[in-house]
Amino acid sequence: MKTQRTLSAAAARAAVCALLLTGASLADDAPLAATHAPGSWQKQQYSFAFLGFTSTYSCDGLADILKKLLLAAGARADVKSVPGACAAGFGRPDKFARADLTFYTLAPIGSNAGSGEVDGIWRRVTFANRSPRELSLGDCELVEQFRDQVLKLFTTRNIESHTTCVPYQESGSIIDLKFESLAAAGPGAAGPGAAGPGAVPPVAPAAAYPEAQETQIFIYPKNGQSEQQQTLDKRECQQWALAQVGNASGPNYRRAMLACLDGRGYSVN
Repeated sequence: MKTQRTLSAAAARAAVCALLLTGASLADDAPLAATHAPGSWQKQQYSFAFLGFTSTYSCDGLADILKKLLLAAGARADVKSVPGACAAGFGRPDKFARADLTFYTLAPIGSNAGSGEVDGIWRRVTFANRSPRELSLGDCELVEQFRDQVLKLFTTRNIESHTTCVPYQESGSIIDLKFESLAAAGPGAAGPGAAGPGAVPPVAPAAAYPEAQETQIFIYPKNGQSEQQQTLDKRECQQWALAQVGNASGPNYRRAMLACLDGRGYSVN
């Protein structure tokens, strides 16, 4: 019996060692995804035609909300979203609302030639009810069509789509679209491998962002973001805004900051 117990213990130890070795091998075969990647801006043009059952948009209203979705998804700040060829006038619902989109997305270096190299970061994006703030359950079909028609023009990964739209009613509809989008990180961002996934990079001193000294921006989380997440979002929006306008002061920088924070689910003062 003693010999049998000794052999059993030895076999157990061998099994554990084999399992640990297997786990180590799997870990080596599946390295952690990089959070940064060099990219270049790619010009995109798209004529968006909305076809839905639950909501009806005016052409200018459709153009406005599409601009917010584009910015939230990681498009450059100079998005142009204008009403398309619509039969109804300004502010009037149109059954066949259209909008013409011109925007820039960040593509990894090595794809189609673009304008210069930009420090890119994989940023988590969530579309849900009130995220961005103007998004409501009545926009469910719009989110579906944006996902199917426009999102493919972005560089994305890890898309999770659980959006469910019930025709002719908001009850039972769910907006739930999550993905990672390659967006501009801005100068000074931590390089690949500087921090593990989920880690919060160190916050740059206020002197790096003169605008923050001139005009304080107070953010209020609408989706229960933690203080750690708020710090990360504000820092990345500062970097992104700086990358868009080239300087950290003036109204254009502030507008870019507000658009970025709004797209990440914050009220801003």
